[in-house]
Amino acid sequence: MLNSVHVPHQIGEPATEFGTRLIQKSRKKAYFKGFCGGTSPAGDKSVKTHLESKTMKKTLIAVVLAGLASVTSTAVIAADPKAPKPDFEISGNFGLFSDYRFRGISQTDRKAALQGGFDFTHKSGFYVGNWNSNISSSFTPGANVENDIYAGFVKEVGPVELNLGVLRYIYPGATATAKPDTTEVYLGVTYGPISYKYSHSTTNYFAANSGNSKGSSYQEINASFDLTDSISVSAHAGRTNIAKTSTGDFSDYRIGLSYALPNDYSIGLTYFTNSGLSSAEKEANTNLGRKLYDNAAVISLSKTF
Repeated sequence: MLNSVHVPHQIGEPATEFGTRLIQKSRKKAYFKGFCGGTSPAGDKSVKTHLESKTMKKTLIAVVLAGLASVTSTAVIAADPKAPKPDFEISGNFGLFSDYRFRGISQTDRKAALQGGFDFTHKSGFYVGNWNSNISSSFTPGANVENDIYAGFVKEVGPVELNLGVLRYIYPGATATAKPDTTEVYLGVTYGPISYKYSHSTTNYFAANSGNSKGSSYQEINASFDLTDSISVSAHAGRTNIAKTSTGDFSDYRIGLSYALPNDYSIGLTYFTNSGLSSAEKEANTNLGRKLYDNAAVISLSKTF
């Protein structure tokens, strides 16, 4: 997430025409382990007890050896790559970001954001999830929170992974006449460390163009590489196309570095920049003199579970 993203999950991203969220979507699944233990009895020092003790020791040794064999067998079974996958998995993410950028634009008036969400994935490829972040009500009147709900299906076709889904951005309490709530359908294609995603709005696009922006689109190319077991680098290029206007198109870019910490925590640093913004877009994305589209470096601390 550095500002935030999902896959819908990543580094601090979704939102309005004004925003960017990195759908964090490098979420790890939670697995649980268990173990058993036991105690052994003790006896007195009589001859009879001594004989019983010797017998018990032999029995205990047999039990211990049998137990070790059982544990070893269980470990082998657990490590068996042919073991069936669970029917479903539930994962989550939580993070603190110095800014929330959605498609290049700050959603929190260049201030900090607290973000988190959950994902349910089925072995069939179906998934559904929720992601949330605080936003600036001075930029989205009446709304202090963004709630995203999404569902989709992932399918591997040879070396390529296809991802088809729908994403709904909700801004509870928004009071503007042109509501920012937006629905997008998307198609993603991933090959190795490279991915492409096309999103198309089936409603007005975050109240852009006075609410007359249905059919707007966003295209993005993302890449992620592991430099070491703990360090990874990512890059992104995106293009926003606002429907029914010639002044709403622009491009956004980012490059990030992430360092994995123990217990599924990670820290990150991401640099955001934009190009091609019209004077009208720059004016629309300026709040009390703060240019929400300006270049920015965002730091983050996040955890997956």
